[in-house]
Amino acid sequence: MCRIFNYKVTTRRQFKMKYVKSMIAVTATLTLAITGCSSGSGGGQPASAPAGNTAAPTGGSGTAPKMVRFSHSVTGAKGDIVNALVDEYNKSQSNYVVNATFVPQNERLQKITAEIAGGNPPELYTAGPPDLMALISFKAVASIDDLAKNAKTKITKEMFQPGLRGLIAKDGVLRAVPVETSATGLYYNADAFQAAGIAKAPATWDELVDSAKKLTDPAKGKWGIVLPTTMEQYTGQIWLSFLTQAGGRLLSEDEKKAAFNSPEGEKALQFWVDLINKYKVAPLQQLDANQITQMYGTGTVGMMVSHPTWIEQSKTFPFKTATAKQPGDKQPGSTLGGWYITVLEQGKNKEGAYDFLAWLTKPEHNVKWITGMGSLPAQQAIIDTKEYQDYVKSTPLVTPFNEALKSDVWTPPATGQYSAIVVTLSKAINEALYQKSTPKEALNKAAVEVDKLLAK
Repeated sequence: MCRIFNYKVTTRRQFKMKYVKSMIAVTATLTLAITGCSSGSGGGQPASAPAGNTAAPTGGSGTAPKMVRFSHSVTGAKGDIVNALVDEYNKSQSNYVVNATFVPQNERLQKITAEIAGGNPPELYTAGPPDLMALISFKAVASIDDLAKNAKTKITKEMFQPGLRGLIAKDGVLRAVPVETSATGLYYNADAFQAAGIAKAPATWDELVDSAKKLTDPAKGKWGIVLPTTMEQYTGQIWLSFLTQAGGRLLSEDEKKAAFNSPEGEKALQFWVDLINKYKVAPLQQLDANQITQMYGTGTVGMMVSHPTWIEQSKTFPFKTATAKQPGDKQPGSTLGGWYITVLEQGKNKEGAYDFLAWLTKPEHNVKWITGMGSLPAQQAIIDTKEYQDYVKSTPLVTPFNEALKSDVWTPPATGQYSAIVVTLSKAINEALYQKSTPKEALNKAAVEVDKLLAK
C-alpha cells in the first residue's frame, strides 16, 4: 500500500486525484526552485545535455539485472562525470543496471511532479535544497533508514557533515543522500585588490564597503561588488547569507511565521540598498547568477558572492582570482547549496536505488564526483582521502568554502513552501533596491504573503 502526503490510497484513481492536486500546488510554489540550486550550487550551467547512460551489465546468474532509473540535471562535462560513475557501478555488479537520464533544469521539476502524479517516477531524483524540502515535506521520498535495514552497506545521517543533517533528515529520519554540497563565499579580483592597495579580503561589512569604494571607478565602468537583483530565487538565496550575518532568521522557530521582517532583516536589506544607492559601489541592473559571473569575468567587478561551482571557470579569467569566506556582521553566514539524491517512494526498484547510493557514497567513488564537479564533500571521510587532499592542494580556492561549510552555513527550513517564500523575498529585495519601498515596508509586505503561504 502506498502512503504519500499522509493519504491512504485504496485505488489508483483515488491516489491520482488526491496526489495530482497536491503536486500541482507543489509545482506552482517551486517553479523557480530550478534556479540557484544546481551544482547546487547556486550558479547556472551550460545548456548542453549529456547523453543518458544506458550501459547494462550481463547478469552472471542468468537473471536479467533490474533497472534503476536515475533522473539528474548535471550538464556538460560534469554530466559526463555522472555517466562515467554510473558506467563504473554497472560494471561492478550484475544485479542492477542504472539508467541515468538528463533532464534540463527548467523542465526537471515539472517532469518529476508529473511522473509522481502519474504513479511512475524514476527510482532516483537529484534535488537541490528547495525542491528537496518540498519532496520531503510532502512525503514523496522514501526513508533511507528503512532501506538500509537489510543492506550490507549502511548509509546513516552521521556519515555527513553536521550542518547538513537538518536538511537531509526530517524527524530524525534520513530522507536524502548528499553526493555533494556547497556554501557561498567571496570571490575577489586579486590583481585589482593589489592595484588598489587592499592588503587582504574584507572580513566585516565595514571592510567590504571600504574595499568596494577603492575598487569602484564609474568613469572606467568598474564596480566594487555586484549583487543579484532579479525577482527570482537566487537573489533571495544570496541575501539570506547576509540576513544570517546580521543575526536574523528567515522563519520563526516553529516555522509557522515569517521572521525576516525584524530589525536584523531590515539592517541586512538596508546594507544592500546602501551598497547600490548610498555608496554607489554596485550597479543597479537586472543580474542573475550567470550574468554576475560573466560581468566579474571581464575584470570590471572587484567582488562577487557565489558558490564554488565557478572556481574552475575563474581560472580562465584574464586576472588572478582569490576566494575568502563571506564578510560577516554580527556573525558569519553562508547559504547552502548542493545536490541531494532521493529515492522516490513510488519507485519500483528502491532496493536497487539504495544499492547504487551505497556504492556512490563510498569515499573512493564519491571523491571522483566531488573533484570532477568542483564541489564540496558532504562527508569527512572524503575530505580525508588522498585524492581530495591533492585536489585542495592544486585548487586552494576551494578552502574558504569548506571552512564556511563547517561553521557558517545556513540550512533551509523543512517546509514545502521554501521556494515560494524565497521568491516572495526576492521581490521585496528588488522593490527596496529600486527604492519603491523602504526595507522595512518591503519586508513587512513580504511577511504578510509568506504567512499566508505557511498557513496553507
